[in-house]
Amino acid sequence: MNKELVDQVKEYVAAHREEILKKYEEFINLKDFWRDAEDVTIVAQWLKKEFDAEGFQCELIDVGPKAGKLVMGTLGTDRPGQAILFSGHMDTALASDLYPENPFRIEEGKAYGPGVLDMKGGILISLYVVKALNAIQYQEHPLKVLFAPDEEGLHSYTQVADFIQQNSAGCLFALNMETGLVNNSLAVGRKGRLGIDVFVEGKSAHAGADFLAGISSIEEMAHKVLHFQALTDLEKDTTVNTGVIQGGTIPNAVPAKCMCSLDIRFKTMDELTRVRTAVKEICEKNYVAGTTCTFQELNLFTPFETHDEIMALFEFMEKTAKRYDLPETTPAQVGGCSDATYIQLAGTPVLCSCGVRGEWNHTLREYAIIESLYERICWYSAAVIDAAEFKF
Repeated sequence: MNKELVDQVKEYVAAHREEILKKYEEFINLKDFWRDAEDVTIVAQWLKKEFDAEGFQCELIDVGPKAGKLVMGTLGTDRPGQAILFSGHMDTALASDLYPENPFRIEEGKAYGPGVLDMKGGILISLYVVKALNAIQYQEHPLKVLFAPDEEGLHSYTQVADFIQQNSAGCLFALNMETGLVNNSLAVGRKGRLGIDVFVEGKSAHAGADFLAGISSIEEMAHKVLHFQALTDLEKDTTVNTGVIQGGTIPNAVPAKCMCSLDIRFKTMDELTRVRTAVKEICEKNYVAGTTCTFQELNLFTPFETHDEIMALFEFMEKTAKRYDLPETTPAQVGGCSDATYIQLAGTPVLCSCGVRGEWNHTLREYAIIESLYERICWYSAAVIDAAEFKF
């Protein structure tokens, strides 16, 4: 137990509350919608400057012309222990022009603005964990940061997912600083996600004068959609949602083309295999003679599965919170996917939803609970200080 050191961290945080809030405001007012690569790169440069000032050796890494720069850095490469990783993404979900200039604001203990919860608040926590540990002259484990530029775009135009997996290997553990849950839980599992676009072609014809000469792509797709939806298995927590359908041109023409987009969520790789196979079979089967069908898989996130090493890390974090009189936590399963899955694939134990607590991410109502910033800086600093106790 390192109560004296953790007490020093708590004192540091208490003395810097106003500074932390000012830095939060500065960070949030740098708007960086994921499609605006230049804006995301400006945020990456800001983060590099902040972490470099704390002794990190940071790089800005080019991951493609449609994305901003990725930030990766390490502090204490000569330290004896395994590195501890703080990970996440810099980009935000909603277009910047939806917000006023200088959008950060505080109301009744809650902070508002683009990415205040998802997930700039989490990145700010990681920055101040570093600052607090530097203030007490911590020297045991290297600290590593890795912040992606395009998670909200599901890494559609980059190989960032592979980069995360490659560069998170060998760490003692990782905290993915994603959206924190209101009840102070930490995510020990998340669903995977697969998008599939399905395209059906038929034959156009006048719906009145030449109806029988047409082959309806929409009719064919209607059959397929019912079969897609039927792949949902709530007992296994698998859902298949047909979220988009587009087809036809005018009401009085038999439609030649139709497409739909599927959102598939699953907790295990077995379920991914089942649904993938079934979608292929549905696409290959003709319900309306003369139609053809093709499909394209998009943006696969494998599930972040709850294995023994994940629960060992959770139990370590739970004990750390109790030991130092910090808010209690519980394990949670979360429906949305995250980059924690790629860290797990690298063999590094990881927890997710480690960011500032709040609600309504991906909406203009998004807010973060300010007090949780301070609590979690103390909590994660304590976990780093006690890292020698983590075993799995």
